[in-house]
Amino acid sequence: MLKRYITRYKYCAIGVIIAANCAVVSIFRLEGIIFGLVVLAFCCTLQFFIHSEELNESTENRTNTVSEKLFHSVMDIIPEIVYISMFDGSVKYISDGIEKVVGHKPEEIYKTRNILLQLVHPEDRERVSAQIQKLQNGSDSTIEYRLLKKDGSYVWVSDSLQSVKNEWGNVTHYNGVLVNIDERKLHEKNLQSLNARIHQLNDMVNHHAVRDSLTNVYNRRYSLVILQNEFNRARTQNKPLSCILMNIDHLESINNRYGYFMGNRVLIEVARCIQKHIKSSDIISRFGGGEFLIVLPEIDKEELKRVSGLLVNEVERCLVKDEEKNMKINFRITVGSSSITTMTKSITDLIEQASKALYTAKAVKKT
Repeated sequence: MLKRYITRYKYCAIGVIIAANCAVVSIFRLEGIIFGLVVLAFCCTLQFFIHSEELNESTENRTNTVSEKLFHSVMDIIPEIVYISMFDGSVKYISDGIEKVVGHKPEEIYKTRNILLQLVHPEDRERVSAQIQKLQNGSDSTIEYRLLKKDGSYVWVSDSLQSVKNEWGNVTHYNGVLVNIDERKLHEKNLQSLNARIHQLNDMVNHHAVRDSLTNVYNRRYSLVILQNEFNRARTQNKPLSCILMNIDHLESINNRYGYFMGNRVLIEVARCIQKHIKSSDIISRFGGGEFLIVLPEIDKEELKRVSGLLVNEVERCLVKDEEKNMKINFRITVGSSSITTMTKSITDLIEQASKALYTAKAVKKT
């Protein structure tokens, strides 16, 4: 017990020894015991300061140890993965959560240099490397990429990278916070698929809203919208506008003789032939059962005669074949056309003029 106290308070013990020796002598005309007490007081004071310093160091060490343990405990509880990495690829610290994300324990990460970069998906690796290089200039960033799991699959993570500087302002290493975003990416992918499907359905709805389901040319309703727009433009810009009403002769007889399937093929073939021989700025629509309306922007009355005659010749050269029945169906068409004049007040007037011309031409054919 005495030995332990002497070891712990050695400066006080030294002071006692010196004081005891001084008690029997006289120094500087003073009784030795007085000088010895002064020395003892000095040694005890020195011991007090030394003991206080040792106590502070011990307390600080215990505090640091507790803080470090607390830090690791917190890092292992939170869902994010925290890591500290050097620019040579060595990882100095990574929280235990990494095992839940990729299946590798922290010990495996520590012993292999650049393992985190090696686990990055090949398509993402160059992008991640570039971000890490930027950290050396003090730039922080967040990047999303895929990490290879131990089972061979990939998991999406978001990595918040932050450069760390020393007291002289030099970047020495960087910290990262990894968050598993695999579920979010799955939701995003599903949402993209859903949006793509919605766009596809919208396109289908829009298509069927403006197109004839059989011939795939514009339907009557939408052709009137287009014709109105062209009519307004022609009036505003003082430009010509014409239209043609084309009717397939005896379509009902074709249906009765060959069946509606062949009659539909005739309609499809007529629409195809018209599209083939008009300009891209011209508009074709199925206006009725066997009627087609062709809108011809910037075509005047004189040019209309040439275009109309050309279309009739080209369409009547087309035919429908049935290879199985060794059958060919020829068909004839009748057209009526009109152009806007100072007397044309609306698209109704323009269509009625073309309709009258069509019925006049049909009447001539019957005679």
